[in-house]
Amino acid sequence: MDSYFRITSYGLIATAAFALAITGGVDLVSVAFYGVVLAVCFWRDLRRSTRFRLREWMWRVMAILYVPFVFIDGAFISNRVLALVHMTLILSAAKLFQEKRDRDWVFLYLIGFFQMLLAAGLTFNASFVASLTLFLFFFISTLAAFEIRRARREMAQTQEMVIVRQKQNRSGRRSRAGESRGEPSVRYFVAASAGQIAVVAILTLPLFFLIPRFGGGGLARGYGNEQAITGFSEKVELGQFASIKKSPRVVMRVRLDHSPQRYIRWRGIALENYDGRAWTLSPELKDRQSAMIAGSLSTTEADTRIANVYIPVNRTGTQMPLGQGIILEPLSTPVLFAAGRPVSLRIAAAGATTDKYTGEIRASGLRGGRVQYSVTSDIWTPTEDQLRADSASEPGYKETINHIYTQIPRNLDTRIVHLAREKTKNEQNAYDKARAIESYLKSNFRYTLDLKPANVDPLAEFLFDLKEGHCEYFATAMVIMLRSLNIPARIVNGFQMGEYNELNNYYTVRESDAHSWVEVYFPHNDAWIEFDPTPSSGINDYSKGGIAARLRKYADAMEIFWLDYVVTLDRDEQASMMVELQHRLVGLKETAQAYYQSARNFMKGAINQLKLGRKWELIDLFALLALAFLLGAGVLAGYIALARRQSKTISVNGYGPWWYRIFVLPFWKRMARSADNRQSAVLFYERMLAVMRRAGLVKAASQTPVEFARMSGLTEVGEITTYYNRVRFGGEPLDEGEALRITWLIEELKRSMRTRKR
Repeated sequence: MDSYFRITSYGLIATAAFALAITGGVDLVSVAFYGVVLAVCFWRDLRRSTRFRLREWMWRVMAILYVPFVFIDGAFISNRVLALVHMTLILSAAKLFQEKRDRDWVFLYLIGFFQMLLAAGLTFNASFVASLTLFLFFFISTLAAFEIRRARREMAQTQEMVIVRQKQNRSGRRSRAGESRGEPSVRYFVAASAGQIAVVAILTLPLFFLIPRFGGGGLARGYGNEQAITGFSEKVELGQFASIKKSPRVVMRVRLDHSPQRYIRWRGIALENYDGRAWTLSPELKDRQSAMIAGSLSTTEADTRIANVYIPVNRTGTQMPLGQGIILEPLSTPVLFAAGRPVSLRIAAAGATTDKYTGEIRASGLRGGRVQYSVTSDIWTPTEDQLRADSASEPGYKETINHIYTQIPRNLDTRIVHLAREKTKNEQNAYDKARAIESYLKSNFRYTLDLKPANVDPLAEFLFDLKEGHCEYFATAMVIMLRSLNIPARIVNGFQMGEYNELNNYYTVRESDAHSWVEVYFPHNDAWIEFDPTPSSGINDYSKGGIAARLRKYADAMEIFWLDYVVTLDRDEQASMMVELQHRLVGLKETAQAYYQSARNFMKGAINQLKLGRKWELIDLFALLALAFLLGAGVLAGYIALARRQSKTISVNGYGPWWYRIFVLPFWKRMARSADNRQSAVLFYERMLAVMRRAGLVKAASQTPVEFARMSGLTEVGEITTYYNRVRFGGEPLDEGEALRITWLIEELKRSMRTRKR
């Protein structure tokens, strides 16, 4: 029990630290340090090592000296939340090195509970729920073991000795009955803890979904750190995307209202001015941001803005707008992502703006944490023939667009201009020129995230020396080459479409899906058309599955379920769930009634056919009797098989013939389930007495079992009596070997009695 107590205590402490670690908000050094401390102290406590233990006064001095550092940590090193996390880890680590008394263990349990609260604030996702469930399991097990351990320590030594003697059998072995009647086993504690958690979950989950919500998705917003992400500010240097493309961390999850007819990219920010090393927004354009038009607000959704952006579209074809429900993880950027050109936005934010020139949308006044919003986008694109006709007509570009989006660096390498003209010399319109440059970059350059240090002109080095790079280099090269041909173009930073999860119909977008591509302006259609010069090796391919991919999808589906039905559950979603549940119950009731009516009609028809519509002959009667016999034999065979299986799980008593053990014993055990082994012991002893009575030897009421055995003078009777006394008065069960031994003794006694009669 003491070892079990230490294991569960360390399990509780380790689970709380693990919950902090999986939030991703705690630095790796702190996690590794605390993990080493846990492993060392656990090993020392199991071995009862007393060397290098901290004394109580040492721990108190360390705690007092660390208090000022908490404020320094919160103000200058990390933040207020992580400062508290660091404090709990340091205090817990120091306490683990002490010789722990009951109050020290209680302090560690409280620290663990506080760490779970901090973890819930840093993140509240499905992985936290798994750690919380494990924490509750260890918490229940530890409290039970803690109380038993404390009570045992308070017992008198004499009482302990009596208990030990009662648990010893005559051969000096520990009695299994004593174990079962002493303290509960470890297996019992594990099962009881798991059972209690299951009961609590069954009782509380319905209440969680039934309790009315006053506000929307409050748990969705924690106070954890936002993920620092590059590439979505007003200045992006060439090469920055390589750092985030190596990370598998989830950025957002997107659900579409219908399947699009083409590949979709999640557009973030478009940049206009390139100075030879970095992209920025054009300083010539002022008053770029315009507030989105706010729609009507209902009293139940006072924190939600319904904004609409109206973009004039000159089109000859139509395509259904694409609705997107997006769950955006905490990012260090106010940029919102969407496909194509957003025309409406619904988000819980103080305000939303759109860039009049690039179409970028931003939200202000977000409360931090995870952001959930829905957006509708216009994803219509002209056909290739329309685009060729557009550029061939040369209607003249708009003055602002022509000025801003055809600028090139003053010190641009002249080889780039010559290369652009060389690769497009056979093309007659802007569309075919863009396709020619796109095809050239895709076919003649290699995709890589591991670049060598660049010289003063990274673009020229990419095109003429290295001939390898990642998406920013490809997109930058195409934009500058098009601009050198006086074709308006710009670079766009966002994300690839991501991995589709058919389990929940969501696209999971990760940092590794970060991407840059090109938009080219076609004036007659007034449309910015996407081009992607990055080779196919730079586009993430999620079509190749496998066990790992399948498990990842299941984990992500569970995460989405947790977000939808726990974290962001609001009053409207709750009402929708109740209506759906009501419809399902009504459908289930109607299905059950239909099955019942069908079965009833079938039985009525069968009975009527037997009674009225059938002429019974002798062969029919024989067939009916044969069927009844087969049914009876099947029932008997099933009963025998069940009795045999049950006889293996109950206490074996080893008396009577085979039919008695198979048919009588299981029935008797079911009828007297509350009886203990002493009652079952009477059965094989009574069986022996019945054999003795048939031989003329009757046990007198005044005789004890031992006296009767001595009077009989038979070794079989003496040995059976020994087993009887052990089970009847010692409360010990019989194992399989002893049961077979008793059966053999009774059979020997029968043969001996028959010989004596002769």
